[in-house]
Amino acid sequence: MASIIKKRKKGRNYYYAVQSKRVDGEPRIVWQKYLGTLDRILERVDASEPPGPKETVLFEAGAVAALLQMANRLALVEIIDEIVPKRDQGPSVGQYMVLASLNRALAPRSKARIGDWYESTILRRVWGMPETAFTSQRFWDHMNMIGEDEINLIQERLLDRIGVEIGLDTEVLLYDTTNFFTFIASTNVRSTLARRGRNKQKRNDLRQVGLSIIASQKFQVPLMHRVYEGNCNDLTLFPKVVESLQQRYSRILQENTDTTLICDKGCFGEEALETLAVGGVHFVCSLPSTYFSETFATSVEQLKPLAEPPGTRVASYPVELWSKECQMVLCYSENLYTTQLDSITRQMVKCQKALADLQRSLLRRATEGGRGKRPTVGSVRAKVRGILSGQYLDEIIKTKVKVKKKGAIPTLQYEVDHDALQQINTHRLGRTLLVTDRLDWKPQQVVKAYRSLARVEDAFKDMKSTEFLQWQPAFHWTDQKIRVHGFYCVLALTLVRLVRKVAWENGIKLSVPALLEELSDIKEVAMVYPKHYKKGGDNRLTHSRMSRRQLKLAKALDIGRITAWG
Repeated sequence: MASIIKKRKKGRNYYYAVQSKRVDGEPRIVWQKYLGTLDRILERVDASEPPGPKETVLFEAGAVAALLQMANRLALVEIIDEIVPKRDQGPSVGQYMVLASLNRALAPRSKARIGDWYESTILRRVWGMPETAFTSQRFWDHMNMIGEDEINLIQERLLDRIGVEIGLDTEVLLYDTTNFFTFIASTNVRSTLARRGRNKQKRNDLRQVGLSIIASQKFQVPLMHRVYEGNCNDLTLFPKVVESLQQRYSRILQENTDTTLICDKGCFGEEALETLAVGGVHFVCSLPSTYFSETFATSVEQLKPLAEPPGTRVASYPVELWSKECQMVLCYSENLYTTQLDSITRQMVKCQKALADLQRSLLRRATEGGRGKRPTVGSVRAKVRGILSGQYLDEIIKTKVKVKKKGAIPTLQYEVDHDALQQINTHRLGRTLLVTDRLDWKPQQVVKAYRSLARVEDAFKDMKSTEFLQWQPAFHWTDQKIRVHGFYCVLALTLVRLVRKVAWENGIKLSVPALLEELSDIKEVAMVYPKHYKKGGDNRLTHSRMSRRQLKLAKALDIGRITAWG
């Protein structure tokens, strides 16, 4: 066994590592190594300890890894590359689209800045491509390769893959539409999709494009989408969507003959719903209040209360539509009633103030004169129509515009029609009229199915949020580019909804924003050491400290397959 001994020479202590054995019965030193003075030994010990890291670098990891792992499970890159092939040089079209969809889901950027985001994520290490591979010009070049037919084919292939890998329930499908304003100039004639229309974000001054989605009822996974003209109303669009559903997804309808499509009253048209009925697709659709108006006005007391959801009453009536027996369900909701009543009350206050201002303006012009174009009966009535454009307001607030003599300034009078207000309050508010060909469904099932349509509206709200899944920014000016933009935005929604489905099935029940926030808080940490430090090996990768929920998410979503610390 080796030991350390001290030897004193010329008044200084020196240390040696020695090994002794017995030779001829006597202890002898058979091996020794000079170690030096005590100070020298300490210096060498200090020099052998690894230094602390020079710096640490954080990379976006958790959410990127979860969505990328889902894309890998679905072979998304491979599907896109098979349909849109290119030369084996640089990133493929599939990689560009996956990068765009991941960016839309987590941190939407313009094409000019998406390379910076790529560099800040684990994608840089996983794909091993430089940031310069994803410039805005290269993105545009690859977007040019994708047409509407390719988008439709990719959706079909992806749907097949989702069914095999994840599983998809298509018994109930949800259909809804929304629109997104653009900053495309009025003089731009390269886009026929961007049109002016009634914008849901109140930007009627801008051109807009529409987006329709058919999604599964559970987890609202998009099955198909359509980007359409901004001035196309739901009634015109819906027959085209029904035709696409039957042509492109006939295998779904054949495998599941009990598919039921849920849609809103804007879609109600005899042609579209008759096509659904003839094609074997069941439907639940709400009706405008002008249809079966007497039934719509049924008093609340005649409706049967439901245990779930509370505050709901229903009545069911047989009705024949398109020579087919259907069921009509009148639903009354206390929540809807109070929401509508509150909205009407607030709008009445605004309208009365606006009418009073207009009334004073006309009186001042008549008594004091003024410059500018003289108001006419027609121009004043047009302003009044604009003020009373909200639902029910033109019925509740009665107005009169007239002139006392030819050439005079018109006068305005207005008053609240309390009888009309009472009639609306007791016979119209809180009601929804539904029609379905599902005669085997109880009214409660019909109401529950229709209310699930709100979940697609939540998905649209996510796409108009300020953090995740944003449609904006969308700096595109041609129809082809707008369609591709819509394609990878819907891809982003698809990946996120599937990740949420997997998490939910593993007992982690979070909303989409909460799920993405939890995952986004998981970072990959690179510890960078000084260049002169050799013994510690290369720079080291680890991860930020994770909570129990994050650890559970990482396991459920199999993030370890993507991250270096897996």
